Amino acid sequence: MKLLVLGATGLTGRHVVDAALRSGDSVTAFVRNPAALADLADRVTLATGDATSLQDLSATLPGHDAVISALGAGNSLTSIRADDLFTRSSTALVAAARETHVSRLVWLSSFGVGHTLAWSSVPQKMIYRTLLRNIYANRSLSM
Repeated sequence: MKLLVLGATGLTGRHVVDAALRSGDSVTAFVRNPAALADLADRVTLATGDATSLQDLSATLPGHDAVISALGAGNSLTSIRADDLFTRSSTALVAAARETHVSRLVWLSSFGVGHTLAWSSVPQKMIYRTLLRNIYANRSLSM
């Protein structure tokens, strides 16, 4: 399978890239900073762009079987807010996927875990707490 991974240099995205490579998938890492994946330059295709840009995504998507968005919250409170990033990138990704006829889209995130919980909005925190309560209440669900 030919995968496009957004957020490939982040903590979660790097695990996605590594797992895809172990599975034998072809990976295009969509990144802002290609140097951050220099150790994988011979094993992945690097695509540089802005994950909130319809133009950048539309130019990169053709030929891929699926897109996995593992965008993170970033490393600084001065960067784009995580909820804005997720909204803007999702909007652009769905539009680009429609244009290019890529129908498999996956979103995942570790936002709200660890130090990023402090950056979450009150509604997000309420959702996280509700999900965690439900998971712990129903031991048949695994984490």
